[in-house]
Amino acid sequence: MTTVSAIALFWVALGILVCYGATQLGLGSVTEPGSGFIFFWSGLILVILSLMALAESLRSSEEIAQETGEMNWVKIGLVLLSLVLYAFFLERLGFVVTTFVLLTFLLSWIEGTSWARSLGVASGAALGSFAIFELWLKIRLPKGILGF
Repeated sequence: MTTVSAIALFWVALGILVCYGATQLGLGSVTEPGSGFIFFWSGLILVILSLMALAESLRSSEEIAQETGEMNWVKIGLVLLSLVLYAFFLERLGFVVTTFVLLTFLLSWIEGTSWARSLGVASGAALGSFAIFELWLKIRLPKGILGF
């Protein structure tokens, strides 16, 4: 068994454990979600993705060796700082604006993605998250200066 297979099995087991715990909390329904609703679906997604990784690792006959390389401490520090700033500005600027700025920064400066792609992905993710949580699930998100 390869290292990747062992790690994938760990995540499968953890996902199953999360799903079990979520059922103990109560799932509810889509219109009236219970305490364990989001945990159950998150655990199920974790199981599915882990099974996909396990299947891929079993299909390849060679051990996949990844080079860790040297740690880029500047990038790590910038990501941590950006997350702290995100938490600080979330209430002041609102969810959509703060999430858009964070994702644009992470994609363009940290990941090196083009500006056009970074702006597109960040706006889609921020607005999509807003639509799912605020409009569909009726979960209140911080409004901020723009009122949404």
